[in-house]
Amino acid sequence: MTNTSYKNNQPIPTVIVSRPGIMQHSLRASLVACPEIAVIAASGDGLSALCQVRQYQPGLLVIDSNLLIEEVVALLSAVKTEQPATRCLVFMQSRQQQKQILAAGADAVALRNGSPQQLQMLLAQIT
Repeated sequence: MTNTSYKNNQPIPTVIVSRPGIMQHSLRASLVACPEIAVIAASGDGLSALCQVRQYQPGLLVIDSNLLIEEVVALLSAVKTEQPATRCLVFMQSRQQQKQILAAGADAVALRNGSPQQLQMLLAQIT
């Protein structure tokens, strides 16, 4: 069961981090389809995302793997230091760097080509 009771039974405020373009739009569309998620901001790089995390203090940060791995690792480390309650989900093209991403602070790693049902199950596990 997903946690839709973030605050007063409202959807979980979510920030998306993905380079601008089709992947960011696809990610947003996938998340908007989840009633327990409210996308409140999107950014195209780690630094802008960190500023948004500081400003909005989201319950969920969703990071796409189209960022450099070093940028993802640095963002995860900073978010988990400054906002440890923020859950971090990273979408990847393959599982090759999963261990590094989890060690940096990701709460979960998902493959980009997963089904909507897989996304729902993953969100239920981490929120």
